[in-house]
Amino acid sequence: MVVVNEQKKRIIDNLDLSKLPYKLNQNNFEELGHDISILLHTIFKKQGEKKSLKWCFSNIKRIKVFLCIFRFNDSNVEIYKEEISKQIPEYSYKTIAKIIDEGLEQGFYISQSINDGKNKRDGKIKNLRLSESLTIDFLNWSIDLITDVNRIIKTNSKK
Repeated sequence: MVVVNEQKKRIIDNLDLSKLPYKLNQNNFEELGHDISILLHTIFKKQGEKKSLKWCFSNIKRIKVFLCIFRFNDSNVEIYKEEISKQIPEYSYKTIAKIIDEGLEQGFYISQSINDGKNKRDGKIKNLRLSESLTIDFLNWSIDLITDVNRIIKTNSKK
């Protein structure tokens, strides 16, 4: 029992509890882990219920490509395969292109001609966008995540 208490103390001493909006201590810090494990289980289950999210989140490469496209779309900046490959240098252009092509085939990504800077459209290079349904699925999934995190905060703040 002493070893467990010493371990708990070392764990709690190394947590950055100042970032939390509620107080944790040696007696209740395990509740955080419990709450987070339930949260992650629920969130990943919900993510798996949507075909688009299940595909996009099926491996780290797809997640990185998805987030890169999302970030550029969110900033209203055109993005294309070559630029995505530059943004994710740990993977080859061929790997990135394959993921994008699969996403296009699935209908999760869409492509549009991009502006070549001369007020003409270059038909060969495509601006990549997220499909409307993928965007909706991701944002609804994110809303669920935020809602669940807020529930954990409210519950633990009352203790």
